[in-house]
Amino acid sequence: MKIGIDIGGSHIGIGLIDKDENIVEKYETDINGNNKSDNLNEFIENYILQVIKKISKEHEIELIGIASPGTPKDGKLTSLVNLGIDEFDITKIIQKEFNGKIQINNDAKCAGLAEKQYGSLKDYDDAVFMCLGTGIGGAVFLGGKELKPKRNPGFEIGHMIIKKDGILCNCGKKGCFETYCSMKRLKNSLIDVMGLNKDTTAKELLELLKERKEETEIQKILKEYIDNLIIGLSNITDLLEPEAICLGGSFVYFKDILYKMLLEEFNSRRYVFNKNTLPEIKLASLGNDAGIIGSTIM
Repeated sequence: MKIGIDIGGSHIGIGLIDKDENIVEKYETDINGNNKSDNLNEFIENYILQVIKKISKEHEIELIGIASPGTPKDGKLTSLVNLGIDEFDITKIIQKEFNGKIQINNDAKCAGLAEKQYGSLKDYDDAVFMCLGTGIGGAVFLGGKELKPKRNPGFEIGHMIIKKDGILCNCGKKGCFETYCSMKRLKNSLIDVMGLNKDTTAKELLELLKERKEETEIQKILKEYIDNLIIGLSNITDLLEPEAICLGGSFVYFKDILYKMLLEEFNSRRYVFNKNTLPEIKLASLGNDAGIIGSTIM
């Protein structure tokens, strides 16, 4: 048995995974505003160790995989800009409860690996996975294999510039793709225009949005979001010529609102150089489980 840990910008998911890569037990917690403070490292550490200890009492674990935002390096998590963490020695922490093999990878890469092997991208050799959540991450596959740069995990597609001198990103640059197209950005914009409480959950927002989506101001926000998303998709398409681009993260939960709009707009106008080879735009089939499953793929 294996344990997969997915540390997101607002959520931690931990799963017990069997030999067929199925999640047989799952534990989750939110990283909310109260935890995003000086004790955030301690909160993450305590939760992960608590769950590992619980699972290890009942199961023999051969490997623990960790999916995390930022740039994992030498067993440490680094540059978690959306959590405000510069460095976090996760391997040393887990070794307090586990002496076996530990592997770490970027969370979008993990989710992409899971979708490529078991999900929406399994039938494509050339493909891109995009994780739309608190930020935007990605994984690239050419000839059926994941591209792996030598120095860093690479493919930080959320930090390509789509607007010169645009909104300041947590990374320090201005106009990054994720400052316009992360789901966090969209949710905050909708909450503001709809006059909702800042603590409104994604589920509550989605239900209200289904009722009010035709309102002029809401339509304006949705159209702007789709327009910006297509800029990113077009750049990726022209650079990498994928057969398919898979959209994951919490974007999947808003598919009834956003997916049809995106397909109609992307397919109807000339946004890419080779109009005759537009990629298929797919939705991730593994949902939020993709990072957990992908973290343990060896």
